[in-house]
Amino acid sequence: MASNTAKKAAGTYVADSIWSLPTTLAWITQECRQGALAHYVRRFLEKQDEPLEQSLVVVESITSECIQCKIPCRCADHESAGTFDLDVRFDLNPQTGACHRL
Repeated sequence: MASNTAKKAAGTYVADSIWSLPTTLAWITQECRQGALAHYVRRFLEKQDEPLEQSLVVVESITSECIQCKIPCRCADHESAGTFDLDVRFDLNPQTGACHRL
């Protein structure tokens, strides 16, 4: 994993937005990053084509059926001169651990 300085130089740095979340969403976000739900998120990330960082997972909402998450990232494309923003959105079922990309 590259340092923040290297990411800034490459144009792929994404600032952490956990501090702007309401308390409950911030707590669930932390659980998805490093807590009880982290294993499920890590397993989902390993299957993705994009280079996603678990430390940037943000919980957007909680429904009666799932936890709705996103991971912001900046990607480079060989057909583009620069990088572009990309939000990977997925649902996490906390009972089964299943993640479904939206």
